[in-house]
Amino acid sequence: MVTLHLDAVHDPAASVMKAALLLRNGLLVAIPTETVYGLAACISNEGALANVFAAKRRPVDNPLIVHIANRADVYLIAHVDALSEHLIDAFWPGALTLVLAKKKGVSELVTAGLDTVAVRMPSLGITRDIIAAAGEPLAAPSANISGRPSATTAQHVIDDFGGSIAAVVDAGACEQGIESTVIRVVDGRVMLLRPGGITRQQIESVIGSELLSPEAQDARTSPGTRHRHYAPHAAVVLCDTEDMLRSEAVPGTIVLSKDPPPIEIPWRRLDATTLFAELRRADDLQVNKILVHCTHAVRIDEALMNRLRMAAEPFRESDVGK
Repeated sequence: MVTLHLDAVHDPAASVMKAALLLRNGLLVAIPTETVYGLAACISNEGALANVFAAKRRPVDNPLIVHIANRADVYLIAHVDALSEHLIDAFWPGALTLVLAKKKGVSELVTAGLDTVAVRMPSLGITRDIIAAAGEPLAAPSANISGRPSATTAQHVIDDFGGSIAAVVDAGACEQGIESTVIRVVDGRVMLLRPGGITRQQIESVIGSELLSPEAQDARTSPGTRHRHYAPHAAVVLCDTEDMLRSEAVPGTIVLSKDPPPIEIPWRRLDATTLFAELRRADDLQVNKILVHCTHAVRIDEALMNRLRMAAEPFRESDVGK
């Protein structure tokens, strides 16, 4: 059985209504966002939430991000402090997830048993339309098998899940192609739990202070940080010198680089918006190794380097430019 393909480009209204009906009936639907595709379930349906973990093969200690259609929805599920309100004013709707104190009634499957809940309001209009039509917020982790590169097209979703989910809403390739930034306010300071579509500099310009780095116990509250992520089948090797590129370049190797690499070898352009698609493409080509040319321009992109490091695990810090 093939997953139902809902064409949101040519028929958005019908796609929204069909997706919402499936979600209200307790089924799983992959939905587009501006960041990556998400595997959605209604947050009040314990069976559907359990099926998200089963379908993704996701560890149950990894909390889910709740996606809301309207700002008012956040107050139904979380307590919002003044600094978080300020950040909501600045960045919602958008690629910023806030980890907030949860209210009673939020499923422990969503929160991984924690006293916090991660919430964001996507900027893509059709995403919010689906959430509104479903009648409640949606838990929607990335629509990929856990550990695999995130899905940035509907075909990526189908490649991972086939007919094991009810439907995928196809709105084309995701605009940003990398997951949301995750932050938490702790004792009046903002902690960066996961870099993403909203940069450190953007947040610091709004709050007027530097972001904190998390301790291990704080990082546990963030979805998408506790387990290996984003990894293709091919080995990913991070290289910051021409010598390393040459030494690692063997038959069956491809290079990802922001600019043409300094050696003669098949390569594809490296960019945060296309990273996951290129990792999946390399697997389709059945390459054995993906070399990433970590130039200065790559290393200063915090979100990109975060995803590359996780895709390359286990890796040596000495492999990456200092």
